[in-house]
Amino acid sequence: MKRTALILSILFSNALVAQVHTEKLQFEIRFGLINGGEAVYETTETNENKSNEIHAMLRVHTTGLINKIYKVDDCFESTFTKDQLLPNRSMKVLKEQKYRFEEEVEFDQEKEVALINQSGSQNIKRGICDVTSLMAHLRFSGKLDHLSQNQLIEIPFWDTAEWYLLKIKYTGIETIQTPFGETACLRLEPQEVSGRFFNKKNPMNIWVSNDERKLPLRMELNFTIGSVKCELTPHPLKGE
Repeated sequence: MKRTALILSILFSNALVAQVHTEKLQFEIRFGLINGGEAVYETTETNENKSNEIHAMLRVHTTGLINKIYKVDDCFESTFTKDQLLPNRSMKVLKEQKYRFEEEVEFDQEKEVALINQSGSQNIKRGICDVTSLMAHLRFSGKLDHLSQNQLIEIPFWDTAEWYLLKIKYTGIETIQTPFGETACLRLEPQEVSGRFFNKKNPMNIWVSNDERKLPLRMELNFTIGSVKCELTPHPLKGE
C-alpha cells in the first residue's frame, strides 16, 4: 500500500493544453469481487498570483470490509501551469492503518531541483511530474497521440522522497465493456513497477479511451496474491 502514489498516478492520468479544465472523475476500487474502495480526482482552475495555474487533488479511501481489514485515507495535491503541465508544488498525506506520512515539495523545473520539507533539496530531471500532475500530463500533453505498437512513454516521476524514470508501454487498441458501454481504448502497460508484491511479468494494465478526452476507464493491478481493479463510474459514489 505504500506505493499507492505510483499506482494511482498512472490511472488518473488531444494535445491541446487548453483542454485542461475543471473536472471531477470518480472511481470504484474492487478487490476480487468485493467493492473495497473509492477514489476521486478533481482539477480546478485558479488565478492565484495571476498565474493561471491548475490545482489538482486525488482522494483515495477504503470502504466496507476492506476498510476494517486495512484502512486507507490518502490525499495527493499539486499545482501546475497550463502551458507546460509540470508541477511547481506538491503535497502528499498518507494515512494507512497506523502508518502516517506527510510530504511537501517545491519543484524548480529549470534548475532541476526539488526542495522537500522532510529532507532538504535534491537534484531532479526537468519534466518531472508528481502523482496528480502526471494524470493531466499524460492526458493533455500529446504523449498518448500517434503511438506506435510497443512504443515506450518515458516520464521522470516523483515518488516518496525520490524520483525515477517511469516507463509505460503502449500495446495497441482494445475494445472493452465499461459502465459507459463498449469503448475502444489505448492499452498501456507500465514496466518495472516498484514494489515487491507486484507480479513482475505483468504488474499493471491500464485502459484509456481512444478519443480526445483520453479518459482513464479501467486499471488492473496484478499482485502475487491477486488483482485489484479500478473503474471509472458515471454514478455518484456512496460517500458523495
